Amino acid sequence: MYSNTYNNESFINVRKFIANNEFEKAYNFLKSIGDKCSTWYYLNGISSMNIGYYEEGEESIKKANTMEPQNMEYKKALESYNFYRDDYRDRSNRYNRRRRSDLGGCCCCCCDDCCCGDDCCENCAKLWCLDSCCECFGGDLVSCC
Repeated sequence: MYSNTYNNESFINVRKFIANNEFEKAYNFLKSIGDKCSTWYYLNGISSMNIGYYEEGEESIKKANTMEPQNMEYKKALESYNFYRDDYRDRSNRYNRRRRSDLGGCCCCCCDDCCCGDDCCENCAKLWCLDSCCECFGGDLVSCC
């Protein structure tokens, strides 16, 4: 259905850039090509992601895979991207869940207005909470507030 409008030599050069971790050179070279084919989208996706343009890279790899769904190289790249994205999201969720549970939920026991909830993980918020608890009992942990 789609054809690679550029000769393979252009894409061979881009693949060499990518193999040598020269992702910006590959990206810039690809941007100079006007007509885009599935190979262009695939190579653009790889180079984009490796220089930090994740959204553009994701869209390009998806487009290449849509244009040639039978191409195993494109399919493997999309599966690999999905695996790493999902793994990153899962690790992030586990990390944030652990940080929230380290607080033990509400971080004070004596007054309702100083419950920190899930959003406070920094020492400053913990100190404020402890200071409020101390003030409930007539003490003062931090004298400036």
